[in-house]
Amino acid sequence: MPGHPFQGLLLASLAILSAISCPAQATGPGEKQVAASVGFALAGRDDSARPGMQASIDAAIGFTDTWAGRGAVSSSWQPQAGSDGPHYVTAISLGAVYSLDVVRWVPFLDLGFSLADLRGNRTSSQRLGPQAGLGVEYQLSRRWTLAALARFDYFALRLAGPGGTHPWWACAGLRLGRVF
Repeated sequence: MPGHPFQGLLLASLAILSAISCPAQATGPGEKQVAASVGFALAGRDDSARPGMQASIDAAIGFTDTWAGRGAVSSSWQPQAGSDGPHYVTAISLGAVYSLDVVRWVPFLDLGFSLADLRGNRTSSQRLGPQAGLGVEYQLSRRWTLAALARFDYFALRLAGPGGTHPWWACAGLRLGRVF
């Protein structure tokens, strides 16, 4: 079966990465990080969702060894036909990140707010709402990071555009970052 060699390679890679124990830390006081991510996204309203692709640019600045401020610009495209949910979502988010330094693996939680522009079916709506993210970052070196992350936005407050149900946006992806 073609899946078995790939699974073996994935498990071997994970074992090698786990065995490397050279110290590295999350973004420290005064350090800055710029990162780009791509991934899978779901955008929808109520119980209907539209799958698509997501990309974002994140910037963070460390306040302490565990706390950092974060800003991001994210966008997704949901090409599937249908009338429910947005086709394009663009969001600007601000928040805080809490990281736990665990040698090369750094789990993190981020919380913040997103301002989003939702477009689809010839309409546009601007919304505001909370955002929550969870992930784990692997320190490739002291300056380069690779992270797997998931974020969820719930756009509860309508600022402009048509009313109706509250849209939401979820994404999961990989992020490559550079610490300065």
